[in-house]
Formats: sequence, C-alpha cells, structure tokens
Amino acid sequence: MARAEAARSMKRPKQSMRRYTWALAVLCFLVILLAAPLLFSDRYSRIALQSGAVFAASNNSYSLSSPVRLMSGPTIELESGTLSVPPHRTGLARGGQVIAMLITGGPPMTLNAATFTADFSAHEPTLSRDTSGNDIAPLVKALQKMQFNGLVVRDSTVRVKMADGSVVELNNVNATIDSKPNGAILASGSFDFHGENVSFDTVIGASLDAQGMSRPLNASFSGAPLTATLDGSLMLGENPQLLAPQAEFKAADLRAAARWLGVNWPGEEGFGAFRAKGQVEWVGRNIAFQNAVLDLDDNNANGTFSINFAGVRPTVEGTLGLKALDLTQYWKSADPASGTADSLLAMVRRASGLEFPLIQAIDADFRISSDSLTLPATTIGRSAATVSLRDGKMLADIAELEFEDGTRGGGQIRIDMSGANPNYGMQAKFEAADVARPAQLIFGHPTIQGRGAITVDLNATGNTGESLLQSLDGKLYVTLLEAGRVGLDINKLAAPESQPLTIGTWQDVSTSAISVDKLDARFTVSKGVLRTQAVEAVSGARALRASGTISLPERSLDMQLAVGDVTKPATESPETGTTVLKLKPSEIISVRGPWSAPAVSTGPPLDKASQYGPPSPG
Repeated sequence: MARAEAARSMKRPKQSMRRYTWALAVLCFLVILLAAPLLFSDRYSRIALQSGAVFAASNNSYSLSSPVRLMSGPTIELESGTLSVPPHRTGLARGGQVIAMLITGGPPMTLNAATFTADFSAHEPTLSRDTSGNDIAPLVKALQKMQFNGLVVRDSTVRVKMADGSVVELNNVNATIDSKPNGAILASGSFDFHGENVSFDTVIGASLDAQGMSRPLNASFSGAPLTATLDGSLMLGENPQLLAPQAEFKAADLRAAARWLGVNWPGEEGFGAFRAKGQVEWVGRNIAFQNAVLDLDDNNANGTFSINFAGVRPTVEGTLGLKALDLTQYWKSADPASGTADSLLAMVRRASGLEFPLIQAIDADFRISSDSLTLPATTIGRSAATVSLRDGKMLADIAELEFEDGTRGGGQIRIDMSGANPNYGMQAKFEAADVARPAQLIFGHPTIQGRGAITVDLNATGNTGESLLQSLDGKLYVTLLEAGRVGLDINKLAAPESQPLTIGTWQDVSTSAISVDKLDARFTVSKGVLRTQAVEAVSGARALRASGTISLPERSLDMQLAVGDVTKPATESPETGTTVLKLKPSEIISVRGPWSAPAVSTGPPLDKASQYGPPSPG
C-alpha cells in the first residue's frame, strides 16, 4: 500500500511537468503569432492555464459548440474549430483511452478551421469557468490539459482585441508543434498578416534547471516585409525574460515594413534597407539591444538602444556612434533638367507635405555622434547631438559641429507637430566660420567670403516650402572677423555721373567681388522679409551702408546703398569702446525689383557725413 502511494506521488510531478511543458509549447506558439500585436497593445498580466467549456462530440472528431478557455490574463480562448485524430488509430476508444494514446506516442492531434481570440483589453486576469462534468469530449480535455505529443493547426485564424477596441487579425494560420524525448519542443508554420505571409520556425530546448523555468530558445521569422532570427534563452516566472546573445532583424524596405505594421509613413526618400544585430534582452514590453550594429541606407551605427511599448506610444532610447552619416538621400534631389545644383532656398521652396510621422508615432531620447555628416551641398566633420521626442514635439540639441576648415558651432532645432500646422525653430552660432559655405548653401553662390561669426535664430510654420518662407521670423547676423570678399562690386555701382549705369549693370556687379576689411550685416526677419538692422562694410578708404528689405517669398530686393569715402581716421566710441568711422556718401544707389535682375538707379549724395560704426544693441 505504501509502495502504491509512493508510486502515485512520483507520478503526479511527472504528469504535472508534462502538462507544464506542453503549456509552454502552446504558449510559445501563441506568443509567436501575437508578438507584434502585443507590442502595441495595452498592459497585460501574466499568463496562466485555465479550464474550459462544454461541446458536442462524435467518435474521432469534435466540433466546438462553445468557446474553450485556454489561458487568462490575457484571455485566450478557442472559439471554434474541429479537433480530430486519425480514425484508424483511435477506433472506438473513449475518454482516458484517447488521452492515453495521445500521451504515449499516438497520432498528433489536429485542429482545423480554428478561431483563437486573445483579449488584451483587460488590465487584470479574468478567471475562466470551472467545468468538471463528464460530458467533456476526451480530445478537448486533452487539449485543455496539454496531454498530447503533437498538435497540428490548419487553416485557422487568430484575432487580437486591443485596449482601444480595435482588432488585429492573423489569417491562414498553419502550424505544427512536436515534442522530443529530451523535452525539447519544435513549433513551425506560417500565417498571413496585412496581405503578407510570414513563416516561423522555433525550437524550445530542454529545461536548463530543475524547476523548468529556463529553456534555450532558437527562433526565426521570415516574411517579405521583415525577417528575424534569435538564439538565446527564455526565463519564465513572475516577469518572463528573453535573453539572446545573438539576434538579427532585417527589412528590405523599412518604410514599407512600418506601413505593414500599421504606422503611417508617407514620403519616398530614404529609409530603405535596414538591419539590426546584437545582444537582445526582452523583458515585459521592453526590448533592449546591447553592443548593437545598425545599418540603414548604408549608414552604419554602433551602440545601444531600447524600445518600450508600455505607453501610449513606443519609447526609443539609445546611444549611437557613426563613422559617417549621409542624409542626402532623405532630401529630394535637384531637377536634372535644370543642370544646376540646388540651393537650400530652392529646395525649401519646392518642398511640400512636410510631415514627420515618426515624431508623432514615438517618444524618444537618444544621443548620436558622427565623424562625418553629409548634407545636401555640404559636408560637416565631427558632430554630436541629443534628440528628444515627446508628444509630437522634437528637440535636438547640437552640442558639437566641426568642419574640416576649422569652423565650430552648435545650436538647437525644434519641430512641433502637435498642432494643426507644424512649427519649426532653429538657433545656432558658428565661430571662425568660413562664411562662404552657408552663403553657397543658402543662395547657391558665395555672396560673402571670409572668416567670421554667424548667429541664426529663426522660426517658421507650415507644411509646404512656400508657407515656411512666408511665415519666417527671427534674426540673422553675419560679422567678418578679418578681411574678406563681398560678391558685389561697389566701385562699379558708384560710377560717376559721366558714366551712367547700363541695363546690365546689376548682372555685372553681382558676379564680381571686391575685397573688404570689415563687414557687419544684421537683419531682422518678419514674414519671410529680411529687414536691415545694420549692414555696413569698409574697403580701404571706401565704405558702404545698406538699408531696406529682401523678400524671400517674392525673391525681390528693395535696398538703398550709400557708397562713399571714410572721411576721418577711426576713433573709439566712449559708450562701447569699439571703432567708429565717419562715412561721407558720394552716391545713393537704389536697387529694386527681382533679385536676379533688379532696376538700379542713382541719386544725389547726402549733404553731411553719417556715422559708420557698431549697430545698436539688439
């Protein structure tokens, strides 16, 4: 009697462990199917097996007449389907005989045309009903208790209910689950999601500990939008963990993959081939990559990053370093028919649909550094930035910008997509800058050459280039710290009355350049119109002062240029301690009209000399 009791006590743990192993197998099968939807769903509680419901039966095939609860928290049910085993193996076997054959190496159980439902909208586990009646079909009892050696799922559907009431559906689900004598579980199959077929192949190895809480896991997923492989271990318990020293994710077209997953990502430029490889840790709804290698559009980065799906929007954090970062492919290229390179103004003017869906789709905090940064029409040396995305707003702090020519700078870029119209802002300061570079970038030709300081503080609103130019506000300062050149031949403009200006004068003087000893140009900007605050230049004994406006939307000028001689040596201002010069204009030149060919006229000189010196503060 004692021996019988001992035998029974030894048998119970084995049966319990067997059920646990198959529960793990079916759980992994469902997790494979539900992994992507889970990431975007609400919080869920730990998974536990529960009992089921009552159904109709025949000899070897059982069609469900009511849902069978498989798990709770999240609630996973088998709503419909047909369970069967081959007739020639079961014969007229009933109840425990059927289960015994399934356990002891009998035929695999087959589940046809099944519909699984998973409800992740509940925050707390929902316990299922306890059905202990004898009218439960033996095959269904075997399914509930995970008492089988093999399970085949054919032509089935998985529906996942999200917290917002929406439903994600996986169709044409076909899978095979097998067990091995050493305790390993193999699950493979395929399903359709948003019109694409995805296949998977998973091996859950034998337990690594006595409690069966740690198991090796090798899995691969393959579909047209995305492929993934991982090799690691699955840790079960209160907070399950997936640790994979080697994992890799690939997408031939990241933009297409995002759209496949339901992220609205308009546009056509860039975001093509993508690959992430490294050590992965998946805990709850947080996926972290350590020692990762990222490739996107031939840009290669190394570092760490993580994605957390617990909030309303995914949160991305990371630190990435790049040898080179090429951003030219994310801009529309110049019109080949034009035969000329684009200026920044031309690209902005042509832009339309300026939307940044990722800013609205995710929250993020990450740090990026690069030894080389390539932008349209220019290349920057070392750069470093911290980028923050929150509630549809982006803030990028650029701590370091170094150009090959020695230019140094930094600043801040802001994008606000939370309102009806996008809002943009930029603040930047550059020291020892080669002023010709930004002039070439903005206007398409070097209007100013030399080393100096540049200060930019601009804001704009809109989602097209024209609306941005028409709403542009702020200020722009350029000061040459040493001698340089200005792309405007003042001497030709200030021609004596005996040599009147001709029709082609502006074209001639604007394509020439003269040397200057000093330049200070300060503009305020309002609704896309630059208004001179102080624009003054000195070239030897000659000087120039400009006043008026430059309209970016209209591409026009309305300027008055005072050209003349410096009447006396420089003196020091007692208020500011800076140099003050006196300018006696010999000519007043009016430039008005389209900036490509404005009308130029001259007028009489002023009666008295005017002060040339530092502009008023502000």
